[in-house]
Amino acid sequence: MDSPESEVERKLTPVADEARAGSSIYSIHKLMDMATRRRWFLLSTIGGLLLLCGLYCIVAPNQYEASSTVALRIQPVSALSIDGAETVAPASILSTPMQLETLVNVLRSEQLEWRVITELKLYEKPAFSRNFGQRFSGFRAAAASPEAQEYLLSTFGKRLHVRTLPRTLLVEISYRSKDPAMSAAVVNTLVRSYMELESKAHVDATDKASGWLEGQLTILTAQVKRNETHLAEFERQHEFMSAEQAVPGGASVESLHESATLQVDEVGRLLATASGDRILREALYREAQLGNPEQVLAANPEVQAEMGASGATMAQQLRMRASELDVELAQLRVEHGPKFPRVVELERAMQDIDGQLKEQDANLLEAFRRTWKTAQNREQLLQGQLDARTADGIRQNSAMIEYAALHEQVVAGRELCSRLQRRIDEAGLSAGVRASSIVVVDYARQPFKSVAPNAALYLAITFVTGLWLAMGGALLLDGLDALRQTRVRRLAALLVALAMSGLSGYGQAPTPNTSGLPSGVVRLPKDEPLSRAPDPKQAPAVWNAVAPSGTALETDTVPRPGGVAMVLPIGAGDFLDVSEFHTPEFHTSVRVAADGTVLLPLVGAVKVLGLGERQASAVIEKAFVDEGMLLHPQVSVMVTSAVGQDVSVLGEVARPGVYAYTVHHRLLDLISAASGLSTNAGRLVSVYHRDDPHTAHAIVLDPSGVDSKMEHNPELAPGDTLQVSRAGLAYVIGDVVRPGGFAVDPVQGLTIVQALSLAWGATPNAAATKAILIRDQAGGRTLTTLNLRRMIRGQDPDQAVRDRDILFVPDSVAKNLMNKSLESAIQSAIGVSIYAGLVYSQRF
Repeated sequence: MDSPESEVERKLTPVADEARAGSSIYSIHKLMDMATRRRWFLLSTIGGLLLLCGLYCIVAPNQYEASSTVALRIQPVSALSIDGAETVAPASILSTPMQLETLVNVLRSEQLEWRVITELKLYEKPAFSRNFGQRFSGFRAAAASPEAQEYLLSTFGKRLHVRTLPRTLLVEISYRSKDPAMSAAVVNTLVRSYMELESKAHVDATDKASGWLEGQLTILTAQVKRNETHLAEFERQHEFMSAEQAVPGGASVESLHESATLQVDEVGRLLATASGDRILREALYREAQLGNPEQVLAANPEVQAEMGASGATMAQQLRMRASELDVELAQLRVEHGPKFPRVVELERAMQDIDGQLKEQDANLLEAFRRTWKTAQNREQLLQGQLDARTADGIRQNSAMIEYAALHEQVVAGRELCSRLQRRIDEAGLSAGVRASSIVVVDYARQPFKSVAPNAALYLAITFVTGLWLAMGGALLLDGLDALRQTRVRRLAALLVALAMSGLSGYGQAPTPNTSGLPSGVVRLPKDEPLSRAPDPKQAPAVWNAVAPSGTALETDTVPRPGGVAMVLPIGAGDFLDVSEFHTPEFHTSVRVAADGTVLLPLVGAVKVLGLGERQASAVIEKAFVDEGMLLHPQVSVMVTSAVGQDVSVLGEVARPGVYAYTVHHRLLDLISAASGLSTNAGRLVSVYHRDDPHTAHAIVLDPSGVDSKMEHNPELAPGDTLQVSRAGLAYVIGDVVRPGGFAVDPVQGLTIVQALSLAWGATPNAAATKAILIRDQAGGRTLTTLNLRRMIRGQDPDQAVRDRDILFVPDSVAKNLMNKSLESAIQSAIGVSIYAGLVYSQRF
């Protein structure tokens, strides 16, 4: 008899032969055979297109293009220029592009175009318009009809191109024509016409403005002379004295000297300062009478400097000492009686300090009164001086106001006349010498080589385009022939795939959708409901756990409510943290001795064995009162470490270790304390109790993760040990979007379609009908061929995946070649079309 291994090999041999045969259906050799069979079609298509392109290049007339470059001027062309104040292009980075666009539009204006047409008489030249004389017979440029003018401007504008050069202040002007000499003449005439029109407009505007300004200057000069005569008569009448006074900048102005007014202003400023000082001194004195003189002095450092800092410093030191004694006395009175020696000593010291403070306050109050009286006397003296100076200054106040108005009027008239005269002189000089707003960088020269048609370029583009069109037509003809030889269903699917690849980029990897699955992977109905929890007795051997012989689930014999802190009595060896609210120096950490006592400072040994934290606090408080150390103690006791009250969490968790058994004493609580399950964790948990450490009690976690009842989340006891099992691992490799290993839960299981979904599905170039499942068994490795396409659609039953299984999805050579060829053809055709369009637009 044949062995099982030989029988499996015989079954897999046809499948392997078919896979090798399918991979060699499409190859480079086949494409070369196709090109040989369709050579006449290829040659006729390419040759016909090249012939049409050659005829066009022969028939089309030559076009010549001349160009000139001008620059936008931002600085004077010479150091002797006098128009620097009227810079054509401002230095602003934001306004310069606007100036360039304006210059381009002006150069393309109809006024300049019509001037060039009439000056060069382009309407008489056949290179400009062949049939213009026939359409508009008897044309005269001085009396042109609107139709003829529109025709000439339209024809001229189509051939004229004006553009700015990027990141520069240069403008390029080009004109295309059949006559090379006419192309250069049009460009140079256009630039020269712009400069002449700009210069003429500037001269006309300057002459008009200068005539108006000269008339205004004559009127203003006569008015200024009348005002100067009136001002001189006023000075002699009131006996004013004026003098020339220099000002910053080198100029000089006429100023009026009047001593009485200056004296009144000076005394007024002194009186205002003295009044403010007197009000401040009086306010400080009143405030010192009503309040604390020391605080008033401390708030005014300038007054403290005048009165001397010795008294204030002494008072501040006394009050600081009294505050310190008062705080110490208040602290002692909380726990000690009034006869305590330290308390009596502090009360006497407080009485002495109060007496010294009263004496210092009286001295400070008298000092405040003296400074107030001094400021009051100074204010009265300055008030008398101000009254005497004011009587003299009032008499000349009206005359000074009138003089100031007359003087200001004369000065303004002189300055206005001077400015007008300067503007008239500058305008007369700059009218004829002002440079143009543009500088010609390169004049247009007569071209000797035509720019269109370009036979070499047109033929190259036509050859590449014809080659791809011919190859595409040949492939289409082969497809039509194959349609008659193969089944209609398979060829129709191939044509749909080709159309989708050309329109939507079928050769790219699929994009994951919002549901978390790759495109093309559907959600299949689950084979079995997951609401029923698996039986731990049916757990496979990979879990390495022994199920109990009795019940499936086993819990504590003493039920406890979940989420409630366990109140554990204090035992020997536990560590306690003891503190007292009023006396931080009593805080200590002690360990409970074997006899159940703790040794505390000042009170000695206190027995706390078997007590809770609150009971132990009450016992220690009673010990403080009995020993006479504190009157109202507030003791806090906290168990920081309880011996033998821990649970061990091992296995596939994030942080294995030993955790305290306090508030969290359920299965899920302890797993959460260990930072949850690891990526390789299974659903089975083995629990070993302290009293029976060799028996494993199997517990299955809820597969859905929402059920936390007793059967999936039992109570644990101190000293228990948890062992979380490890899940299996299956591998998905080959032509998938995301190959890798994925966890296989023995309780919940994993199918082939689910594993393929975790790998984001197969790529469009994968051979989904020839997938292979590789499985290691006791008798050796087995290979199973799978049709993933039928399995995803539900036509074939889904199969389970086990631990260490390998799902291999091969790629299809035919799909790779076809997709890459079609993608390259489409990209090349699009690129050639775009380039041909650009060349055609430059041509016309």
